[in-house]
Amino acid sequence: LFAQWMHHAYPRECPFPHASGTVQVSSRKELSSGFGEHVLGEDALRAEAEAHATEGVAMEACELPWTSEEELFVHAPTARPREGWLRHCVGVAAMASMFVATLRSAAIGAGSVGGRKGEKCLV
Repeated sequence: LFAQWMHHAYPRECPFPHASGTVQVSSRKELSSGFGEHVLGEDALRAEAEAHATEGVAMEACELPWTSEEELFVHAPTARPREGWLRHCVGVAAMASMFVATLRSAAIGAGSVGGRKGEKCLV
């Protein structure tokens, strides 16, 4: 319904949202070759608008072509590509190196807390 409202609010910018498969889309070249060139000037557009305004048809009486059909688009998830064994091995190696580094820093930290009494550190 929002796309229909956008078409009625801005008819030149937003095309009418037809249900998929009900309309055959044509290019501008196909349309112009079949019908020729039809361009109205500013004066012709004003005359056409005044002719329709004097017909006595009230704007409220005109019914807009709303359709109650709603088309829902569902995006199907694509299958993830299989990850290679090399990627898993690199991940395990990275985790193991981080674990070893953590253990070493914990051991160094534990050693400095309890520390030996006679050991001096120069800075």
